[in-house]
Amino acid sequence: MVYVVQPGQVPRGTVWEKPMLLSALFTATFSMLLSAFPQIDLAVSRLFYVEGRGFPAGEIEALNTFRAVGQYFPLTLSIVLLFGLILKIAYPSRPCLFSPRFTVYFASLFLLGPALLVNGILKPLWDRPRPRNVLELGGDQPFVPAWSMGGSFFEDRSFVSGEAAVVVCLIPLAFFVPVIWRRCVLVLLSAFAAATALNRIAFGAHFLSDVLIAAGLMGMVAVGLWYLIYVRPGSQSCDIKLDADLSRLGFALHARRRRALRRLRSGVAVGLSFASRTQPARGTRRGKRTLVASKA
Repeated sequence: MVYVVQPGQVPRGTVWEKPMLLSALFTATFSMLLSAFPQIDLAVSRLFYVEGRGFPAGEIEALNTFRAVGQYFPLTLSIVLLFGLILKIAYPSRPCLFSPRFTVYFASLFLLGPALLVNGILKPLWDRPRPRNVLELGGDQPFVPAWSMGGSFFEDRSFVSGEAAVVVCLIPLAFFVPVIWRRCVLVLLSAFAAATALNRIAFGAHFLSDVLIAAGLMGMVAVGLWYLIYVRPGSQSCDIKLDADLSRLGFALHARRRRALRRLRSGVAVGLSFASRTQPARGTRRGKRTLVASKA
């Protein structure tokens, strides 16, 4: 039996089936809520504030170790991906250590998200002091709500959280594991991102809005790149094309290296031959000078 469905009657799906829309709604909702009620930010940060001590969570060694894990784990992933590219270029006849699309996806995600959007655009434009620097929490700077421009704090800025953004960019790793492990890994990575965000709030380094808006923005970037690299029609052939492009680059670099070595060897050979030709002439001149001196 064949069913014919009119184009206008095709089911559009729920919002949960549209991750880009869901990420945009998440970001817009918390942006408007925390901008309209900025006291929420202060109330959450005040939970970790102690009068006269500031934010004592920053003195706990275990929490500092956890923060270091959150910093070095993404860095390790980036180094491993870079190492895979170097190996492919060094051995162009072999397949990539990782899927080329996988490497391009996470490289683009970290570069466009934490590097460009967070540290390149938002932090330079929004002069928001960190919680530990505002007057309400023992500092000397006025409190600035989320998305508010016109501040005068130009040093250690809070909006948005770079560390939270970096850790959120790890969550898409769950979609590259076998399906049977996908939900478990997704929960673990999400919990790790939430714990990192809470850790930054407890340290007095970021407000609640800093970490939530950073997570929403990174979600939008991650979903957009996922569509471009994995969902867009024709993207399935990208792995083959990227592998071939990397192989061509590797072979070209190898050919250039061989040409440079040949030129170097020929230059050394010419220099040695020139030196061997000029050496006897100098010896002969010295002999003649010695002979003339002896006759004199």
